[in-house]
Amino acid sequence: MKLRSTLGSMLACGLLVSVFGWSPGCTTSADKDGDWFAGGAELPPSEDTLRMTARILAAKGEYAKAGNAVDRMIAEHPRNPSSYTEGAEILLQQGRVLDAIQLLDLGLERLPGNPVLLNDRGLCRLLEADLPGATIDFAAALDVDPRDADYVANMALVLALAGDEEASRSLWSRVLPPDAVESNLKLAREARARFSSVEAGHPTTVEIDG
Repeated sequence: MKLRSTLGSMLACGLLVSVFGWSPGCTTSADKDGDWFAGGAELPPSEDTLRMTARILAAKGEYAKAGNAVDRMIAEHPRNPSSYTEGAEILLQQGRVLDAIQLLDLGLERLPGNPVLLNDRGLCRLLEADLPGATIDFAAALDVDPRDADYVANMALVLALAGDEEASRSLWSRVLPPDAVESNLKLAREARARFSSVEAGHPTTVEIDG
C-alpha cells in the first residue's frame, strides 16, 4: 500500500500529495465467535485481514490493539512495504512522528531502496522540519520511479521550500496545471520562513497550514 491521502496539516492544493489517510471499509462485530481476527481459530488471518483490522482499531482509538495487528503483519509479511506504511500511518495518528520514521527505517533496512518507504519517510521527515532529510528521501524515490506523480510533486515541494522555484516549477508543471503550480509556489514561499526559523535553532516541529 502506498500512502496517498491527505495529511491534514500540510500544504493545500496538491503541495503535499496524498499521504497517510484511509477510509475503513468494514466494521467489526462484538459478538463474532472464533479468533479475534476474521476467519476463526482454524483459519489464520490473511494480510488483508490484518491490515483492515489495524485500520478499524486505530479508527476506534484502540491503538495498542492496532499496534498488535501491525506487529503481526511485520512478523508474518516482513517483505511487504504495506506492513510498515500501515504502522507508520497509525503512529502518525497519535502524533508519534519520530516513531513512524523509525518504523520506516526498519522497513528500508529490509527493503533497501523501496520508493514507497522512501517517499513516506520523506513525508515524516518533512513533518519534523528536516528539509535536507526529506529532500534526500524524495530524490531517492523519484530516482527509482521518475514517472510517479506523487514522487514528482513531493520533490517539487521540497525544492520550493528550499527556494529553488525554477526547478520546483519545472517539476510541478509535469503533474499540475499552471494555476495550481503558481498557487503552490505562493504557499511554499509563505511556509519557507518557518523552515528557516527551525534551522536557525528553534526546536519546534513545523506546521504547514493548508
